[in-house]
Amino acid sequence: MITERTGLPLSIGIFGANLHDSQALEPLVRGIPPIHSRRDPRRRRPAKLHADKGYDYDHLR
Repeated sequence: MITERTGLPLSIGIFGANLHDSQALEPLVRGIPPIHSRRDPRRRRPAKLHADKGYDYDHLR
């Protein structure tokens, strides 16, 4: 589950128990709905994603 800083869920996924968390991150981020903003209509995803060291891989940056 990916949440915003207030705890509101943005994306939820169900994956197998033998799947590493880093492999499930990409589908979760793709599942975040587009951000609609008056200031920047081109932005589609959040600008930042905070995660622990389990997600620290070059292909996820």
